[in-house]
Amino acid sequence: MAGGRRVVPVEGVGTGASGRAFLYVLPCAYEDHAKLGIATDPLRRMQAFSPRYYAFFDLDLDRGWLAEAASVREARSWETRLKRDLRLHAAPPPLIVPARAAGRTEWFRGAETALRAARTALEDAGFAVHPLRGWVAERLAAQSEHLGAGEQAAIARYGPVDGWPLARSGTPWAVLRDALDAYRVLDVPLDDAVSPALRAWHARNSLSPG
Repeated sequence: MAGGRRVVPVEGVGTGASGRAFLYVLPCAYEDHAKLGIATDPLRRMQAFSPRYYAFFDLDLDRGWLAEAASVREARSWETRLKRDLRLHAAPPPLIVPARAAGRTEWFRGAETALRAARTALEDAGFAVHPLRGWVAERLAAQSEHLGAGEQAAIARYGPVDGWPLARSGTPWAVLRDALDAYRVLDVPLDDAVSPALRAWHARNSLSPG
């Protein structure tokens, strides 16, 4: 899996602004099923499959990873080669994956050994490969500074947090709960990013153990 970009120190996470792209491997939780693809923003891609992507995909074991490429073309070349190597493992997507998420030909079953070998090959070639959990946690931490503005916008529309209904009332409350649960699951502190009132609302509504 040769290419043109070697490892350099990574101070943050990329979303494609400088031309970077990622080959991603997203293993499903509780089953031997994985999504393979490329994206300039893997977090947004994960969210397309499930609002609770951190439960749908397995972030806790060393199975999911991202390989950083200098361009979409480079990432695409890795993806094409790996799909060819995995053609005997091709499988339909899980039934709960929404059709709008697309990527229906990029799911594989029983391919963990081959995917680990692909990861090792990229690392040995000197490319930057990020464990999925750490990368997502870093990305959430970088986004936490925007939560306060989002909270204020919600207050302007729906009133004070203390008067908000439970998340089971549906959208937008379930969406907010799921977004905040990501920080809890990945152990990313909210600190002063949101108000004590919103943290209390989340504690009453969270579906993830604290």
